Amino acid sequence: MIAIISYLHTCFMRSYRYGPAAFVFFMGIIFVYSVVPNPVMASYAFSTTFIFIIAAVLCYALIDIETGNQESVTVLHSGSLVKLYVSKLLYCWLFTTPLTLYAVVFPAIFQKFDRNPSVEELGMSLIYHLAASWLGIALACWFSSKFIRSRVMSFLMLSVLVVITLSVQGMEQLLPDGFKNMIVLLPPLNSVVHVLVHYDSQTPLHKLLAVIAPLVYGAVITGLFLVIIHRRKLDSMH
Repeated sequence: MIAIISYLHTCFMRSYRYGPAAFVFFMGIIFVYSVVPNPVMASYAFSTTFIFIIAAVLCYALIDIETGNQESVTVLHSGSLVKLYVSKLLYCWLFTTPLTLYAVVFPAIFQKFDRNPSVEELGMSLIYHLAASWLGIALACWFSSKFIRSRVMSFLMLSVLVVITLSVQGMEQLLPDGFKNMIVLLPPLNSVVHVLVHYDSQTPLHKLLAVIAPLVYGAVITGLFLVIIHRRKLDSMH
């Protein structure tokens, strides 16, 4: 799998598909922190949401990076289309790691906050960022051309899903009481943002659950994604 990830890295770097999203993220963080001071955890709540969006865009750019013939050759070498897509998801998550480090460390080093963040706050913020990026990747993989042929339509549908994910709290307030429980079916990014915004008042259990929820949700939906690929016999290339 390391060889596949290395191969994907080479393809992704040569394609420059990562460029727009990475540039927007780097410049966006600089722009947001151009005004000081900023509250520590509330600011990290924003960058957590930001990395979620960027991770989804990066996964969308990576998931179909190969042409059909090129993918066929890669599958022959890897032995399985499922293995190839697992490698793509893991590589995309690894690719977002420097972005998450930048989002957490940059404002702390250059004193963009109203106080110095503690080691615990820095560590937990990094974990929340990684969990949010994994959630974005897990959602975006479903918009592969394996399922939606039109790239315009798939990108529009992904954009709608991202907007819905960001609007969960508002939707919950608008829904009738009998439908509020359906919110649990939506991506749990809101739980991460809520904990970060109200970090000081949260219990250790709530802080832990805010990490577990997006990781588990992402693992479940990527698992379903891989199962469907296998059951639809997309694992055998023609």
